[in-house]
Amino acid sequence: MKRAIRISILAILAFAIIVLARLPASWIRRFVPRGITCSELAGTAWNGSCSNLVYNGAPLGQLDWQLHPLSLLRGRVAAFVDLTRGDQEFIRGDFERRGGDIYVAHDLQAQLPLDPPLLPQLDSGFSGAISVNLESIEVRKNVIAAIVGQVQATSLYSKRDRVEIGGYSVTFPNKPAGTEPVGEVTSLEGPVDFQGTLKLTRQPGWLVEGKVRTKPETPRDLVQQLGYLGPPDAQGFRPLSLEGTF
Repeated sequence: MKRAIRISILAILAFAIIVLARLPASWIRRFVPRGITCSELAGTAWNGSCSNLVYNGAPLGQLDWQLHPLSLLRGRVAAFVDLTRGDQEFIRGDFERRGGDIYVAHDLQAQLPLDPPLLPQLDSGFSGAISVNLESIEVRKNVIAAIVGQVQATSLYSKRDRVEIGGYSVTFPNKPAGTEPVGEVTSLEGPVDFQGTLKLTRQPGWLVEGKVRTKPETPRDLVQQLGYLGPPDAQGFRPLSLEGTF
């Protein structure tokens, strides 16, 4: 009798797994948050795609996903996500949602413009491109709690001041848990040389500290603005400190 019960339970579980595995992607439409639409859902709920993804009226492109079923046994939702828009813009990596508004991504790769619909928190009258290559990033209640890897911003331009700012690279090393992330910042191109750090604070906000030096091609207006930082040192650098919130 006990053997028959075990066999029945296993058969029911097998049937349930088969049904879940074959659930069409359209089944998840009822769970899609408000403001997000797809012109077509294809595949299954576990391995599917969404064409012409739109968020709050902004076209985001093609979304493909592959859920990791074993994560559900730990009470988490995890999936590999690949979002592409055109030939050169993409966001892809393994994403996981844990309890308590905790989101974690691993092997996160991205290439996208400073586009207000895509990155409203980053746009403050600037244009340019963002390149991301992160080993991991953890966000707790909308605050970046941990980040390991590199982020580059290139071809930055201030629309308000009508001046080219250049390109910069930030490298975040692995730091002990509970400490605020701090990355090393170096200039890649543009009108000035910069060396310093970027700290991501818990406000949430950011703090940039370092030193900046003009170049022969630095615009005169920018040279005058940097003059308010004080006299340069022997290498031509002046101290610089900036902070803000997201």
